[in-house]
Amino acid sequence: MGLYQLTSEGMNWEGIFAGGLAEVFVAAVIYALVVPQGNKRWWVFTALTGILVGASFAVQGLAKTLLVDAAAFAAVGLVWSRDTAEAKQAARTYLLMMVAAVACLIAGTVLSGEGAEAPAAAGMAKLVATLLIFGFALKLALVPLYFWLPGVVEHSSPMTSVIIISVVDMAAFGELLSLRETSGWIFSEYQGIWLTLALLSMFGGALLAIAQKNIKRMLAFSTVDDLGYLVLGATIGSAYGWKGALFGAMSHAFFKFLLFAAVGTAESRLGHNLTLADRGLASRFPISSAAFIVGALGMIGVPPTFGFIGRWRLYLAGTEFGGVWLIVAMAAATGLALLYYVRAIHRVWFGPADEAAQGSEPTAVATLLVVLIIVSIVLGVVPGILTGLLP
Repeated sequence: MGLYQLTSEGMNWEGIFAGGLAEVFVAAVIYALVVPQGNKRWWVFTALTGILVGASFAVQGLAKTLLVDAAAFAAVGLVWSRDTAEAKQAARTYLLMMVAAVACLIAGTVLSGEGAEAPAAAGMAKLVATLLIFGFALKLALVPLYFWLPGVVEHSSPMTSVIIISVVDMAAFGELLSLRETSGWIFSEYQGIWLTLALLSMFGGALLAIAQKNIKRMLAFSTVDDLGYLVLGATIGSAYGWKGALFGAMSHAFFKFLLFAAVGTAESRLGHNLTLADRGLASRFPISSAAFIVGALGMIGVPPTFGFIGRWRLYLAGTEFGGVWLIVAMAAATGLALLYYVRAIHRVWFGPADEAAQGSEPTAVATLLVVLIIVSIVLGVVPGILTGLLP
């Protein structure tokens, strides 16, 4: 068992992680049953994606890589199934980028032999590291290889974005955490590259999010921003960094569902994409507005949401690893994230409504969101429910 696996007295981290992603996937399915997200093909690809991601947690090594990669290709079908010219173009770009990422990851995994030590030949070690770093950077949409994600999110249904960002991408990040366990040399010997990718994603994602008027595109870039923190924690690799990355990935999946569900509910009733030009939607969609606010707070790690569990550990890891300069950088990036979330909340959800106020949220969706909001706060107030599962 790896350094961060649990003993026989509890679950291993992959079991905890798989359970968290499964809950988000089920929530997305329930939401889609109430607010239609696509045609019959969408449901076929959704089922296939869920099966492949679930199966990936039952295996290790190359088999795990192949299943997560297959899930990414199934997710391409989710985007394609929307049947608009923009969605098909986004699906083609996504497909091409996943082909490149998958080729790099499979080649790197095979060449590395999944060993704990770097290959003896220096040239081979560099080749393996290059393939794996490029593959993960492209698959996770890290800066500067993020360009496939905004188009996919903008032209897909909200739950398609949730399945890609919260399930498929977080499963890929789980694959990265497994690599951190089994082949730590790829992170320790190439630490500078990983740190550069993390910091570029934190700041680049935040600045690009600020530049958006379309709310779904803003949420796409907020994913890039948050993945910078997760990669930072995985790169540092201490107990704080590793656990911060693990809990941070779980909260990322959870709170991205709340954010996209809130936007999706409003869009389904308004009949157009949500932008900063929309005003006062809290009067029409009060539960969705609450879900968006809680999702935003959770993404940046504000208590009492359980997003604080991971973000606080990442800050502690930053203190141990880089001292003041790294903490200042992380705080600055968080400040930028706070800016774009507060702007969206203030302009889109609060203030006077453009239309007469009326409640139009489906009861089932409102109930689901209320339950998940309560769960996020309970886990934040009593974090031992989660943290107690790990030593």
